[in-house]
Amino acid sequence: MLAMFPPVKIVAGTLEVREFGPHDEAQVAAFVAAGDRTALPPGSPATADEVPGWLGETVHQHRLDGRGVHLVMVDISSGEIVGSIGLRDTNWEAGSCEIGYGVRADRRSRGYATEAAGAVGRWALTEGGMRRVQLHARVDNVASLRAAEKAGFHREGTLRMAEWEDGQAYNLAVFSMIGTDLDTLATGP
Repeated sequence: MLAMFPPVKIVAGTLEVREFGPHDEAQVAAFVAAGDRTALPPGSPATADEVPGWLGETVHQHRLDGRGVHLVMVDISSGEIVGSIGLRDTNWEAGSCEIGYGVRADRRSRGYATEAAGAVGRWALTEGGMRRVQLHARVDNVASLRAAEKAGFHREGTLRMAEWEDGQAYNLAVFSMIGTDLDTLATGP
């Protein structure tokens, strides 16, 4: 039997975190048209014409195939998409996956990444059936490092020269959250 994540809908602080859907078409098409990919997951449409098909099928196939899940972060008060978060590189036998997130440039520094990463990490370890959720962040991305730590992820080390971007190699910090961390998160340090 093929393993897959169940449908996701999480309310966390000021955010609703859920799967992308057809009702997100106007906002997603506007991001694509503006060239602002920061609120969208990897593999999102390159043109506005591709948005309906992506929202209708492609984005959900990721979950249905058991590979992970693409989720949207929506500010509850405004209804605006502020970013995306997802689980990928899922290994069902090991019970592990990687979490990744992005927040629109004009909505950063408001705690959205921290809220979403903590909530999705906890969801993956409970309802999602995972034993380990890991997170990689470039060591020069201080905001992402802080968000991971505030969300309850534990820094495990550094993968040296592990990412290649724009003709340059970067070090990645490795973080994880496992089931026993949930007790600490619930009770505090």
